[in-house]
Amino acid sequence: MKGYRTLLFVFIALLIVYVVAELNRPKPMDWTVTLRKDDKNPFGGYILFKELKQIFPSSLIETHREPAYNVLHDKDLYATAYCIIAPNINLGKTDIKELLKYAESGNDVFIASTYISKDFLDTLGLEITNVYFNVEQDSSSFNLINPALHSVQNYQSHNAFMGDYFSAIHKKDSTVIIGINQKSEPDFIKITYGSGAIYLHCAALCFSNYFMLLDNNDEYVAKALSYIKPSVTKLFWDEYYKAGREGADTPLRFFLSNEFLKWALWITSVGFLLYILFEMKRRQRIIPVIEPPRNTSMDFVQTVSTVYLAQKNNYTIAAKKIQFWFDYIRRNYFLQSPELDDAFIQQLSRKSGTDKVLTENIIQQIKFIQQNNYTDDESLLNLNSDIDKFYQLTKKQI
Repeated sequence: MKGYRTLLFVFIALLIVYVVAELNRPKPMDWTVTLRKDDKNPFGGYILFKELKQIFPSSLIETHREPAYNVLHDKDLYATAYCIIAPNINLGKTDIKELLKYAESGNDVFIASTYISKDFLDTLGLEITNVYFNVEQDSSSFNLINPALHSVQNYQSHNAFMGDYFSAIHKKDSTVIIGINQKSEPDFIKITYGSGAIYLHCAALCFSNYFMLLDNNDEYVAKALSYIKPSVTKLFWDEYYKAGREGADTPLRFFLSNEFLKWALWITSVGFLLYILFEMKRRQRIIPVIEPPRNTSMDFVQTVSTVYLAQKNNYTIAAKKIQFWFDYIRRNYFLQSPELDDAFIQQLSRKSGTDKVLTENIIQQIKFIQQNNYTDDESLLNLNSDIDKFYQLTKKQI
């Protein structure tokens, strides 16, 4: 027993040492493109989200993890902005319709993504060409066309190639190119829509932590977002097209969201499971089998009746039968010390609901036995049959 417990404790101690070593080991850099507001990895959007209040000091920043339709439908909004910056944006038809209606009412829509749904681009009369990374060209640069915002030197991005651009603009009357890449290809445009505007940017990584920390690239991001009216009262910041719907806020989700708490939960679960498995093997004292109490009344009755039958003592058997019958009458019909006359017979028949003839036969047989102190086999059988019949008739009513 002690050996099992020692082995269990040693295993848990080794597991704890391994977990501590894993938690203290330098983590490799995660280069996954998420652009989420709480992601501090290179291609997260933590820095931009923290700086939004500096760019829009008079605006309320409101974060949502719902489709655009859910956020904007049936709301009368004016002088606000809706910002979606995500690796991929797959807008449904209802979302597209709601965003266009929103812009038409005098609001701004700002979208930055490498892949924008084709239905949305077709509606705006646009085509995007995606230029994929190659080892010979791993850097990109960007600039703005407006002389007031144009930089003498392009804003550079090293080891993160972004070459996508708008290859076709079919509605040129309402579309203005406001940004270009290193090949002077348009990657940032403004579309006038009703009383508002829609801004589209092909290079979503320009808004990542990595890009903003290089040189003075944060200046480019601030200039790009400055196209949104500075007077907007509210900025809707989208997280739905990056992270999906927000899950339920449960204690388990809280534990799993923290690296240390997650390992603590795993250690506790494994230790508890091992403890149960080892303790199941310990020897237990054998539990004795306890026989249930046995009803010996029937055995006693059978023994006594066998003795009476062996002795041919019919009178004693009849006397016992008569005694039990009177006791039954006293308990159920409250007839004490009966006088075996016609009044008793009528009263017993009325209370028991039995035939008067049956009751009268029983009383006559009892009188005969008591007067003669004797009964033969036939009389005993008749008495037993009548009393049993009386029991069967009266028990249905009790």
